[in-house]
Amino acid sequence: MDPAANVTGGANLPAPDDAMDLERKRAADWPHWPDRGNGPTRRDRLQRRLFRDSEREAEIAAASETIRRIEQAAAAKAAEIERLEHAAAGLNGNGATPTIEDEPTAGYVVFVWTPGGYRILGGFGDVPDVGSRVSVDGNEYAVAKLARSPLPGDERRCAYLEPL
Repeated sequence: MDPAANVTGGANLPAPDDAMDLERKRAADWPHWPDRGNGPTRRDRLQRRLFRDSEREAEIAAASETIRRIEQAAAAKAAEIERLEHAAAGLNGNGATPTIEDEPTAGYVVFVWTPGGYRILGGFGDVPDVGSRVSVDGNEYAVAKLARSPLPGDERRCAYLEPL
């Protein structure tokens, strides 16, 4: 039996030329019709939405990369802080945080560089002016700047010294 024999008659005939020339009286019946004159085509809307979604994905990827970099930098800074704390504990000898070597009721704080590292000392009287000379342990220093004390909770002024 021939498989083409089951085909109904006329199914292979072409459609008449005017089959697609239907009168469309109501635009609401044809929501997919592109020439309604009331806005962009659906394809344009979908393309814009796809473009917006791809832009958002790119922004999310960039934000994720920025967060990853910030986390790496924070971890590196935390490791550096820990290393510096261990180094400061080694310089101090007993593992305690540095303290002012003179009386705690001193009038100001002096932050001075020495060959063995930085030292924090207490000073009596008025804070020296910027540019003035100060002698510490027989060495001459100049006051580089005045700022608040580097010690937490200390309200005194601090004279930062640099060697001459």
